[in-house]
Amino acid sequence: MKKYFISSMIILTALSGCEKSLEFEVKDRLTLENFFQTEADALASINAVYDALGDVDLYNSSFWLIQDIASDDCDALSTWNDPNAQQFDRYTLQANNNYTTHIWRASYQLISRANLSIDRIPPIEMDATLKNRVLGEAKFLRALSYFNLVRLFGDVPLVLHPESDIDKYRVPRTGMEVVYDQIISDLEEAIPVLPPTYSGPNKGRATRGAAMGLLAKVHLTRQEWSQAAALAFQVMDLRIYGLWDDFTDNFKEVTKNGKESVFAVQFYSEVQTENTRIVISGLPSIYAFPAGVGIILPTDDLLGSFESGDYRYEATFFEEYFYFGNNKFEPHIWKHWDQVAYPPAKTGQSGANFPVMRYSEVLLIYAEALNEENQGPTQEAYDAVNSVRRRARNGVDTVLPDLAGLSYQEFQLAVLKEKRCETVNEGQRWFDLVRTGNLEEFVKRAKGQKANPQPFNYVFPIPQREIDLNDQLVQNDQY
Repeated sequence: MKKYFISSMIILTALSGCEKSLEFEVKDRLTLENFFQTEADALASINAVYDALGDVDLYNSSFWLIQDIASDDCDALSTWNDPNAQQFDRYTLQANNNYTTHIWRASYQLISRANLSIDRIPPIEMDATLKNRVLGEAKFLRALSYFNLVRLFGDVPLVLHPESDIDKYRVPRTGMEVVYDQIISDLEEAIPVLPPTYSGPNKGRATRGAAMGLLAKVHLTRQEWSQAAALAFQVMDLRIYGLWDDFTDNFKEVTKNGKESVFAVQFYSEVQTENTRIVISGLPSIYAFPAGVGIILPTDDLLGSFESGDYRYEATFFEEYFYFGNNKFEPHIWKHWDQVAYPPAKTGQSGANFPVMRYSEVLLIYAEALNEENQGPTQEAYDAVNSVRRRARNGVDTVLPDLAGLSYQEFQLAVLKEKRCETVNEGQRWFDLVRTGNLEEFVKRAKGQKANPQPFNYVFPIPQREIDLNDQLVQNDQY
C-alpha cells in the first residue's frame, strides 16, 4: 500500500485516484472514507492523538530531555558521548541535530492526527455531548503541540486541515502571533465542552481544568498577566485539585491521575510496547542499575539551589544505593523511579505518568502573574507560593520559612527558583529561562566556559531536513 509524506506533516493522507492508508485489515480495508463512521471510530481517532504524546521524541524522552540539557539544570553525561545531546549542553546547535529533527516530526504527526479528528468527526452520527468532548480533546492536544513548537522554534507552519494535495503542505512559517492566536482559540473552544473530571478508564484525558491551566500558561508566556492570573484562579476555584502531602506521590504508579495531576501523559508498565513507558534518563548506567541509561547529571548549580531541609532534594536526587554499601557516587536524578514498583533491573523505563502540568505549577503561575500585574506580590501571591513551600517542608516546620516582605524583583526570582526546585526533570526549566529572559546569564553561571548561549539561542534551529523538503521554509537567524 502506498503512503504519502511531505516531511512529518502527513500521516493519513489520501490522494485522489490513489490507494488509501490506514495499513491494517479489519474485515474490509479501512480508508479515510469508510473509517470515520461511528462513535467507536471517533474514540479510536482521538486515542491515536493521545498515543502520539508518548512518542520517544516527545514525552517519552527527547522533548523534555533536551530542555534539561539546554538549561542550567543538567549536563549531558560525557560518557554517553552523544554529539546531538552535547550540542544543547555546549550551545553549538546545528540544523541537522537529531533531537530537533525528530521532535518536529513527532509534533506534526500529533497535529496531523488531531486535524483528522477535528475535520472528520463532526459528520458522524453520535451522542452530541460526547462528540463535542472528543473535538475539545483534539483541540486541546493540537494547542499543546503548537505551544511546544512555537516556544522551541518561533514561527512554524500552521497546518489546520488534512490535505489531499501534497503541495499544500509546502507552506511557509506562520508568524508566532498568528500561531498563538490559534492556540488560544483552540483552548477557548475546548474549555466549555471538556468535563471537569473523568472516571474509570477515561482518567487521564484532557479536562476543563487542563485546558484552563494550559491557557493560563500561554498567557503567562505572552506576558498577559491579568488573563494568566484569572485562568489560574479559575483552575484553583474548581476545587478539584490539590497538593499531595508527600511530594513523591506525584511520581508513583499507585497515585497516577490523582488530585495534583492537571494533565499527564499516560504510561503503563504492564504494556511493553512503543509509546507506553517513559525513559528514566537520570539513573546511572552502572552495575547496580543494569537498565539505567545515564544520559544526564544535575549541575552543581541545580543541586545548590535547594534550601537546607527541602524534602524535594532527597525526593529528586540520590547519591547512594544499598548495592554499594556505604560508598557514595555523584548525585543522579531518580525522581521518576518508583522504587516500590521497579527493581533496579527494570529502571530504564517507567510506567509512571509524565506530568505535563501539576497543580503546584498552577499555583506558581498564579503567584507570578499577580506579582507582575501588580508590580509587587499580593497576599494571594504569597499564599500560593507558600503553599508549595509548606509541602516541601515535609512536616518539618523549621525549614523553608514562608516568603514575606519581598520586593517585586525579589519575589519574581523567588517564584522562578521555587518552580525550578519543584519541577526538576519535568521539561520546564529551559522554557522558563527563555520566557523570563534569563537564559544567557543563568546557563553561563551554571556551566561556565563550556556553554555560551546567545540571544539567537532563544529558539532552536529549524531542522535542515524540513528545509530540504519544503523550499518555503527559512532558517532562524544565525543558525
